[in-house]
Amino acid sequence: MKSRNLLLASLITISNIQAQQGDKRDNLPQTDPIPASEIPPAPLLNTQQAIAAIQLTDGFTIKNIADENITQPLSLSFDADGRAWLIEMTQYMVDPIATDENLPTGKIKILEDSTGDGVLDKTTIFLDKLILPRALAVTSDGLLYAHQDQLFFIKRGGENGTLPIGEPQLIDPDYALGGNAEHKPNGLLLARDNWYYNAKSEYRYRKIDAKWLKQKTAFRGQWGIAQDNAGRIYHNTNSTLLVGEQMRPNLFRQNPNYTPKHKINHRLANNKTYSIRINPGVNRAYIPKTLNTDGKLNNCTAAAGMTIYRGDNFPAEYQNIAFISEPAANLIKAIKINRDQTNKPSGKFLYKDKEFLASSDEWFRPVNIYTAPDGTLWFIDMALGLIQHETYMTTYLRNQYESRGLHKKAQNNGRIYRISYDKNKITPPPKLSKASIKELSEHLNHPNGTIRDIAQRLLVERITSSDASQLIQWSKLKLPTDTAHHLQQLHSLWVYEATGNIPAELILNSLSSPNNDIINSALELAHLSDPTAINPAIIKLTPKPQTIHSYIFALAKISSEKSHNKALETLKKFKDIDQINPLYAGALGLNLAKVADYQTLKDNELKKLFSEAISKSKKSNIVKAPPIPKEHQANYQKGKKLYLGKAACSACHGLEGQGQAEILPPLAPSDWVNTDKTIMAKVILKGLAGNIQVNGKKYGTGQFMPARPDLTDSEIANLMIYIKHLKGNKGGIITADEVKALREATNDRTEAYTQQDLIPANKK
Repeated sequence: MKSRNLLLASLITISNIQAQQGDKRDNLPQTDPIPASEIPPAPLLNTQQAIAAIQLTDGFTIKNIADENITQPLSLSFDADGRAWLIEMTQYMVDPIATDENLPTGKIKILEDSTGDGVLDKTTIFLDKLILPRALAVTSDGLLYAHQDQLFFIKRGGENGTLPIGEPQLIDPDYALGGNAEHKPNGLLLARDNWYYNAKSEYRYRKIDAKWLKQKTAFRGQWGIAQDNAGRIYHNTNSTLLVGEQMRPNLFRQNPNYTPKHKINHRLANNKTYSIRINPGVNRAYIPKTLNTDGKLNNCTAAAGMTIYRGDNFPAEYQNIAFISEPAANLIKAIKINRDQTNKPSGKFLYKDKEFLASSDEWFRPVNIYTAPDGTLWFIDMALGLIQHETYMTTYLRNQYESRGLHKKAQNNGRIYRISYDKNKITPPPKLSKASIKELSEHLNHPNGTIRDIAQRLLVERITSSDASQLIQWSKLKLPTDTAHHLQQLHSLWVYEATGNIPAELILNSLSSPNNDIINSALELAHLSDPTAINPAIIKLTPKPQTIHSYIFALAKISSEKSHNKALETLKKFKDIDQINPLYAGALGLNLAKVADYQTLKDNELKKLFSEAISKSKKSNIVKAPPIPKEHQANYQKGKKLYLGKAACSACHGLEGQGQAEILPPLAPSDWVNTDKTIMAKVILKGLAGNIQVNGKKYGTGQFMPARPDLTDSEIANLMIYIKHLKGNKGGIITADEVKALREATNDRTEAYTQQDLIPANKK
């Protein structure tokens, strides 16, 4: 009995230590901002009660359309017939210490409306025994999915394609290296350009000639990724509701050895939230100004899945509205997106001082939102009390959860809700799995963007398959190009992109379209057409501000003396428009050195960009990592493991220390890393707050670098050795004894450092 009591005591001690991980990330007293007596209870509600707790904008109706057999749903993908493929991340935070998080209990289910009444009444388990599955995308012949930190593809067959066939194919063993469940790639958004993009990732994927390719792209967001009609991407981070991109992805990345520094992200609106219940149950609510005077969350802290509404059920004015989930505040935000004459996005809240949807139920956890095949808005309610991962949970938050029973497991409590507009009918989705090439082409003009996306995917998959007759049927179609069919024309361009050969007639017709999105796509794809017919027409073209970026890209792809002269003339004319010089340098790719010889450059910025690109394109000048001293290679490897794992540095600063453009600074190269080594050690020990400047660029997003006193002296030293030897940095060694001395010297400091503390203005 004595030994059993000792064992129980040990287990309790271990549990408490694990639950304190979040405490070690700041040095603030965890004082309750709201007395317990003033916090309303948070009982687990049934479906009717949960809906009654929701306040929804007038004119809309909400309905739970899933059966009662869903546990911790996370994300969806729609197949050709409108069925919903659902991930259940059943092992996420089953208790405050994430017990058995890596047990293989996750599932992928197929949900189907078998009676036509709009309710997903039929459930088929497609895959089970998955470890923390997080993303999926249905294809004609299989399923792309993330499981156990890796990306897989498995074929499907059987009746209606609901059975997995054979063993899964490993697409990327490094899909989700490092971090924890809150900081791993997700999304698998099939964008307009036929590539799959991810949040929290710098890679995109595509199947070409029966092989899956992996390619570098910009690092994007955390949870949530979406696109608009033109294929421009939107994403976010936990504390940033919405970020939008000015152009389609990867236009700057045409040189494998060089990508110019450029701004891709624009923050849309602010991050204010309007909760309808008090929110003491958020991590670090004790930090001043996290909650307002009413005890409600001031700004988002857990922004998650999103969609850009492109359906046909809501009124027309809701087209291009971004809907973003915020599970910590129990609400869904609506942001109206606008673009200026250069396509730079901006946004504003659709409603003043209120939300599109908000709930007084603390178990209400919207985590993902979709424009559904029936034209309505669907969203997933994870219905999980413990939304914060154990890695970051503070003692304060754990007490909040446990005091209201939010830590208890809620089996079969997940929900899928549908929001519809009262005055419009809900249109059943078309069944496209057996549609002909001609029928799919016609659906490219469907009023629902999700149907158009599915039709494009099916066409691309069919005409690039081994069945040559599908491509022949597509190439024989007479595609309409009138204004009423502009959406069909836009998607058709990208269907042809998959073939690598676009008819010159289609490009020329598109270049004269009144629709700027069509013109931009035609310019970006013109290099896949007949150059003798297309290049002269492009060089003669007079661009508009709305098409200038794509026009510069098209000239770069031509890379002739005439196109270069026209580019220089155009760059000078539109010199006040952002990003056009870097775009030209990046889009020229490996042709840049040849083009640079045609005419002397007079623009200083362009001179610098050309010089950088030419230099970095030479193998001898490609950025390399500094050599690691033999006696410290073991330290380097330990540091790498920490960077990707326990320390979770890669979650914010990227797998290679590249940072997140416009949001979080790089670690490689970094003038902070390559200066006095005590600076980085102090930041790790005590944290960093406020605006900073790295490599001459300002970062002032309000992000907070937490202190890491949970790391030992040896761990900090190893971590620093690894970071100092990332590509672009200068190397250097720090010892555990040096870290220990710094820890002792700064022991009395209770606040995070600021830049002024570490690098005074006169030294920066």
